[in-house]
Amino acid sequence: MTTSSRFLPHAERLVWFGFMLFLLIVAMIHIYRGFGLERDVSAANQEVLALQMRLASLTAGQVLESAPVGLTQGEVRRLQRLGLNDPRVQLVADLAAQPELIGHGGVLGGSIHFVPEEIHVLSDRWVLAAFEDGHIRGRMLLEYEVAFGNIAWQVLASSLD
Repeated sequence: MTTSSRFLPHAERLVWFGFMLFLLIVAMIHIYRGFGLERDVSAANQEVLALQMRLASLTAGQVLESAPVGLTQGEVRRLQRLGLNDPRVQLVADLAAQPELIGHGGVLGGSIHFVPEEIHVLSDRWVLAAFEDGHIRGRMLLEYEVAFGNIAWQVLASSLD
């Protein structure tokens, strides 16, 4: 028996140990990332639920005491950094100028439009807006993004009263 053949089982064990250690580390990273993703989804679901509760309370004409509606000072500063000097005023004006976002047509010759006094900025992401044409009324929940002073709107939900 030569010296190199005596050490072969040890080298083989080291290779197997290294391989198993590598697999264990990869599995731990995968599990850790999975937990992080679950937390992100859970936080998003909680945020959606809170917005649905706000929407329901505002639609019913009530404001929940525990859920303040409107932009916080931090959200105002963030929107200002993104290019809006007066975020609430600019958001309302921009949305009011885009009646094409309303997925309902006017009836009896009415012109469908947003009601600026009934556009409520809920947060730095969502707006609840009323619209009408003189004959029908409705509300919609919109999501918005701001980049370089430009506002991009996306309708999340819309219904007629």
